[in-house]
Amino acid sequence: MEHFKLEQAALWTQGRLQGDGALEITRVSTDSRDVGEGCLFIPLVGDKFDGHDFIDKAVTNGASAILTHRDGAYAVPSIRVADTRQALLDLAGGYRAGMPAKVVGVTGSVGKTTTKEMIASVLAQHCDTLKTEGNLNNEIGMPQTALRIERHTQAAVLEMGMNHFGELSRMTRAARPNLAVITTIGTSHIEFLGSREGICQAKLEILEGLQPGGVAILCGDEPLLWEKRGTLPCRTIYYGIENPNCDLTAEDIVNEGEIVRFEIRNRKLWECRQIPVGETIRAHLCVAGRHNVLNALAATAVALEFEEEPCDIVAGLADYKPDGLRQNTYEKNGYLLFADCYNASPDAVEAALQAFSELRCKGRRFAVLGGMLELGDYAAEGHRRAGKAAARYADALYLYGAGSEHMREGALAAGMPEEHIRCFDTHEALADALRADAQPGDALLFKGSRGMKMERALALFTGEEG
Repeated sequence: MEHFKLEQAALWTQGRLQGDGALEITRVSTDSRDVGEGCLFIPLVGDKFDGHDFIDKAVTNGASAILTHRDGAYAVPSIRVADTRQALLDLAGGYRAGMPAKVVGVTGSVGKTTTKEMIASVLAQHCDTLKTEGNLNNEIGMPQTALRIERHTQAAVLEMGMNHFGELSRMTRAARPNLAVITTIGTSHIEFLGSREGICQAKLEILEGLQPGGVAILCGDEPLLWEKRGTLPCRTIYYGIENPNCDLTAEDIVNEGEIVRFEIRNRKLWECRQIPVGETIRAHLCVAGRHNVLNALAATAVALEFEEEPCDIVAGLADYKPDGLRQNTYEKNGYLLFADCYNASPDAVEAALQAFSELRCKGRRFAVLGGMLELGDYAAEGHRRAGKAAARYADALYLYGAGSEHMREGALAAGMPEEHIRCFDTHEALADALRADAQPGDALLFKGSRGMKMERALALFTGEEG
C-alpha cells in the first residue's frame, strides 16, 4: 500500500478528524490483532461481534489511528464517521482514485472467480498485476484488495460478489473499474433478488462505477445480457460460444480429458489489431468444460483491450491452474477425483457435471452432491434441475444435506435407476458408502454450497481425515 496522511483519509471518508492529521498511514487493518506502527484500525460490526469493542486492544497492540463510528476519546488520533463499513469503501475509493492502474471488475453468478484468475494470468504476462486473493470479493474484502494497489501496479483484477441489491453499486463506485466483466446470470442468491431478471439488474450495477471511456465485457450466450445490447451507457464487447453474433467466439472446441483445446475468433468489427476480424488464435486450458472456454473468452477480451499479443494470451491461459477447492482434478488411491467444493448453484452444478462427463474414466462416474443454499422459492426446482443433470452426466448420484430429496426426484424423473441414488445425513455415512461402492478406476465429482463442506466428505473418503 502507498502511504497517505490521516487527513487524506478523513477527506476521503468525509469523517471528523481528531488529532494529528499529518500522521502517516502505512497500512489499514480491520483486525485488532494485526496492527502496528502506522496502522489505521477500522472496527467493523458483524452478526456476532462489534469491532469497536476491540479498539483499546488495537491501540495496545500498536495501532497509530482509529476510524470509528462510536463516540469517544481515544489515546491515538481518530476519524469519526457515520458507518465504518461504508467508510472502508470510501477510503478505498479515494485511495484508488490516485492510482494509475487500470482496474478490471469481475462479477457473475457462475465463473467469476475462474474468470478473474484467467484474466490475471493473462495480464501478468506483460503487466504488473494485482488480483483478488481467495474469496475477498465482498464489501470488506474488495476494498482491502483495492488498498493494495500501488503506483507500479498496471492492472488490478477485482472480483465482486453480491447477494443483495446495492452491494455491487457500492463496491464498483469504490473500485472505479475501467473494464467491467459479467460472466453469467444464473440463479445464485435468487432468494434475495427474486428472479433471474432481478439478478441481472443487480449484476449490471457494476457499470455504475465504470470510468469514462470504460468498457463492459458481457457473455452473449446469456439472453438477459444479450438483450441489453445498444442500451447500455458504455462500449460493450460480447463473447460467447452458442451465439454467432458475438464479437469474440470460440470454435473447434475439443475436450481431451482434463484439457480443452479451442480456437478464439474475432467475429465482428471491433477495434482490435491483435486479432483482425475473421482470424483465429489457438489456445488450450488445463481444465475441462465448455464453461471454462467461456471464462477464457472473457479473459481474452480483457487482454485485447490491454493490447496484449496473441502469444501472451495463449501463454496466460495455459498458465491458469485452479485452486484446491475449484475444479481440481487429480488421481488418488486409483480414483479420478474432481473437487469443486467451493460453492454451488443449479447453473454451476450443471456446468461441473458436464465437465465431469468429459473426463477420461475407465469405470463409473459418481456425482457426489451437497445441497445448494440461498435459492429461496426456487430451491425445489433448482435441486430437481441439478438431479436431472446428474442423471444425464453420471452413473450414480450420492446426496448430502438440504435439497437432497428434490435432487433425487429430478434424477428419477430423468431416468436414473432408483438403486443408483443414495441420500445421507452425515459426511461420515456418505464417505463410508462411497468407500464400499466405488472401485479404483471410477471417477467422483464432489460439489455443493460452501455451507455443505463437501471437501470434508472428500477428505473422509480418501482417508485424509479420520
